[in-house]
Amino acid sequence: MIKRKMVVLIFLNAIVFVLTGYWIYFRTNMRSVDAKSPRLQPIDEITIRSLKSDQKFSLQKSSKTSKWKATWEDNSWPANGFAIERFYEKLETYLDQKSPNEIPQEHCYEVTIFAKKFSRKMQFGVEDFNFIFSDLGLSADEKQFPDGTVLSKFLDPKIFPHVKKNCKIFKIKSKKWEFIFTKRQGKWFLDHSDLRLEVKDELILKFFHGIFSLESRDVTFTHDNMLEHTLSILLYGENTSERVSFLDVNEQTCLAENDTVDLFFVIEREQLTKIMDTIEDLLKVHIFPTNSCNDISINMPGEYFNFHSLNNQNKWQFTHSKNGELEVKEISQEDMDALLTIFTRTTSMVVSPSLFFDNKSFSVTFNEFSDNPQVFSFYRKGDQLFVGTDDQDIKFEITSSFEAKLFHSVRRHSRRSKDLLL
Repeated sequence: MIKRKMVVLIFLNAIVFVLTGYWIYFRTNMRSVDAKSPRLQPIDEITIRSLKSDQKFSLQKSSKTSKWKATWEDNSWPANGFAIERFYEKLETYLDQKSPNEIPQEHCYEVTIFAKKFSRKMQFGVEDFNFIFSDLGLSADEKQFPDGTVLSKFLDPKIFPHVKKNCKIFKIKSKKWEFIFTKRQGKWFLDHSDLRLEVKDELILKFFHGIFSLESRDVTFTHDNMLEHTLSILLYGENTSERVSFLDVNEQTCLAENDTVDLFFVIEREQLTKIMDTIEDLLKVHIFPTNSCNDISINMPGEYFNFHSLNNQNKWQFTHSKNGELEVKEISQEDMDALLTIFTRTTSMVVSPSLFFDNKSFSVTFNEFSDNPQVFSFYRKGDQLFVGTDDQDIKFEITSSFEAKLFHSVRRHSRRSKDLLL
């Protein structure tokens, strides 16, 4: 019986050993199948030159990161490694099929391959070059590709390729306004005038995802009618920065211009609309600084209200002045919390630059008697309510019901309680 058990155990161990060996072999072969093609590993640089125009560009691989970039004239741009790999694969296929003595009647393009231990220069006719580029979406019936068309097929279509996760500051600017967002101690803020308004992380992530995933469907080197920039986004990283400006072309198409290179990236109007939507969300911020508020003053023509903290005693002093009459009384912290809630629950809905307003409806000053008072001026335009800071051109639109809620809360502390609303 004991011998039979030992035989069974030896047999089971053998099965486990075989299965383990097979698993290791399977995993090793799977890794070799899934691994990146080694074709480009020994290659350092590829140059492509048009023999008709003598224009050329280079595809260069970084010795540190193994990432590729395209360079031409005084410009450079991250290259699409997948497009380079497809090109080189097609080039190898072509060379395998061609006889060494087969020479095209007319050379149009020259390709040079540089590696650590060798270099090779090849010249191609139109039909051969068409074959090599057939997988890159170029038309095979063209007699000769425009120089920019060949180059554009190797460019990374990402329009914001440089700063990415290293962004610490970014600016968004239109024709009439500019906003600056800064990262401090892991949090993002909208810096506007003397205000520092915290922005939710999910809105920042949505914005970055939108711009970093933005890809062009085409590239052009020139544009006949230079259009005015409608929007620009400037990113600042640790040691680099980049600015992308957007230009309207028509109802379907826009151009994006990255200042680091002389290119125009063609994008769909819908792509820009989505970015504008994320920017609008970024500007839906809590405007009013209620966290460090010791007093609030409300000014309107002929009338003044003030709520002042009584030395952190959980009590506040209410002062009301109208037509020469003065009223002073004490109110509780609970009453003050109800008033502050109106401010904390109010966010901007949209930013409206350079709107013309006849007169200011009223103003609210936070910490009026401190060294850093913050004044908010309110304006009405039809059924809309806007608020601005320090007489800036930029106005935040807020819910129109804010005014009624505010003065209902304020006036109920006054003896003239019958006049609750404006």
